Amino acid sequence: MGNISSLITKEQQYIRPSGVDYNNATNKNLLPAGWMNGYIESAEIRDTRSGTGQYIYIAWRTLDGQHLVHDHINIKNDNPVAVDIGLRTLGTIARALGMESIDDTEQLNGREIAVRLAIEEAGEWPARNVIKAYAKTSTTRPKRASDLDKTRHQIRGNENRNQQVNFRQDDISADQIPF
Repeated sequence: MGNISSLITKEQQYIRPSGVDYNNATNKNLLPAGWMNGYIESAEIRDTRSGTGQYIYIAWRTLDGQHLVHDHINIKNDNPVAVDIGLRTLGTIARALGMESIDDTEQLNGREIAVRLAIEEAGEWPARNVIKAYAKTSTTRPKRASDLDKTRHQIRGNENRNQQVNFRQDDISADQIPF
């Protein structure tokens, strides 16, 4: 990681690459909405465009390495609500990673974490994936929203089957009754 802030001006950071028609671009590489496992490829503190605040820039990548999604977590802002949301998100990330607190963005780099993705339409810009939530990765966590619906259906089915179990009076002693 290198420091390029001394090489380019703030205005140059936000210039769009030439030759790209953003009005007619379509993003065919969108991930479906829902939970997905991946890892934080990089995390760093950046200044806001106005220069009055700071945020943590997170680049999250899918486990297969083919998709990258960006997130911005406000940590210093004129709007106290934005800071509150950012600090709560940072706390959620820390808990998901099994940490009590995060003291440096380097602690996040390379760490596996699950995110809940959504698809955001942004007017003249093409649709893009956005991170809506963070959670601990799990081998049992569904990878896609459709898998989550199937899992919920299976759980409900198992609950109904468990409720239909009948016991004979002879099989249960008075000590085994839970109430």
